[in-house]
Amino acid sequence: MSQRRDMGHPQSRNRFRPAITLDRGASLFSCMVCLFVCLVLLVAPAPLLMAQASLHCQMRPASLKAMLHCFRPLLVFSPSPTDARLKKQSGILDAAADDMMDRFVMLTPVIPDVKKYRTPLDTPYIVLKADAMREVRTRFRVPAGRFEVLLLDEEGRVLLRSDEPIDVTRLNRRIDALPERKIEMRRRDAN
Repeated sequence: MSQRRDMGHPQSRNRFRPAITLDRGASLFSCMVCLFVCLVLLVAPAPLLMAQASLHCQMRPASLKAMLHCFRPLLVFSPSPTDARLKKQSGILDAAADDMMDRFVMLTPVIPDVKKYRTPLDTPYIVLKADAMREVRTRFRVPAGRFEVLLLDEEGRVLLRSDEPIDVTRLNRRIDALPERKIEMRRRDAN
């Protein structure tokens, strides 16, 4: 008789019911989603999680060191800021500015007189200070009178070297062949 009285009382019926009820399918699905997310975070290799520029990256890096793990610098060594080859390289990059942004390419001219340099219209670029430019010339062994283009990876290693402007197709192919770029392209929100 006591069982019947408890079951009949309105408060006793709601005492053991959860405030939100899920059917078994929804509960099982949410558990599987949580398990999947945990496995991805535990098992995913570090490059997968760092395949694109992260929040610590500066929008306007002041040095090659600041570009590490963030951008792929395209160093354009030129004997003059008005050199036709430098202008041609800037024009090539401007025509494909979206491609360059998608691939985190940062145009970095290495020139003697910065004041006369005409900046690109759309291409991401950075103009280093004079002492930083000297260091870059020394590091990559490019004399002051020579025109040379170097594409670096996000680790600062030389991927491509040319003594003439590099076309977009060649740049894109070289960058797209990189393992980290392949990871970037597979991501749903990738560029």
